[in-house]
Amino acid sequence: MKKSALLLITLLISVACLTGCIFDFGKDDMKNDAKNKTANTSVENTAPVETPVVEEPQSTKNGHTIVIDPGHQTKDSSETEPVGPGASERKQKDTSGATGVVTGLREYELTLQVSNKLKEELEKRGYNVILTRTKNEGEISCIERAEIANNANADVFIRIHANGDEDSSVSGAMTICQTSSNPYNSNIYAESRRLSVDVLDEYVSATGARRERVWETDSMTGNNWSKVPVTLIEMGYMSNPNEDSLMASDDYQWKIVNGIANGIDRFISGN
Repeated sequence: MKKSALLLITLLISVACLTGCIFDFGKDDMKNDAKNKTANTSVENTAPVETPVVEEPQSTKNGHTIVIDPGHQTKDSSETEPVGPGASERKQKDTSGATGVVTGLREYELTLQVSNKLKEELEKRGYNVILTRTKNEGEISCIERAEIANNANADVFIRIHANGDEDSSVSGAMTICQTSSNPYNSNIYAESRRLSVDVLDEYVSATGARRERVWETDSMTGNNWSKVPVTLIEMGYMSNPNEDSLMASDDYQWKIVNGIANGIDRFISGN
């Protein structure tokens, strides 16, 4: 009886030990599985992520440079300069220009307003644009304005002006270039004439202004000193009540701008 009880106790102890070993072994397996999963997850999380290729936007520049000259300045200059290279004839370096008969707007103010809008529009069309002046204060001569266009090797030198007359009924727009016999830059006459025609045609089409003419004259200092195709546009008469009011309005200025820009496009394209 004692032997049987002792045998039973020994058997129970053996079973308990065996069960404990199996349980510990199972826990070890579970720990190893957990470690392996963590390790695998870590490997997955550190795997390199492909970065999408973003193409650089192409430049919208068309390779052409336009120099815009907002006509006149705040004060009349007391100094003079030669009307052309080597000329004995001299003219004032610049003046303040006309004044609106209704609006009281000064020509130098109007021309800068239009020039800033024209710069914005031409840049949208892909042109590189330079202004000869960006403020109304200060003095810059007609020769200095032309030199800015020459130094930039501009494709177009466009000079922005407005007209005036003693007769308030006179109206219309014109462009001005040199003559074919200009003693200073007749070599660019053909291009300047074509530019003047293109700008005036498109200007009249966009604004509905009366077409006056392309005036050929060798009396314009800024034109005579230019070495690149040049035209001066007289947008309308500040002495005419209707045109003065129109040119001062934001809506009409954008018509002016589109007309001039279309003329430049036409000239550049050669059509």
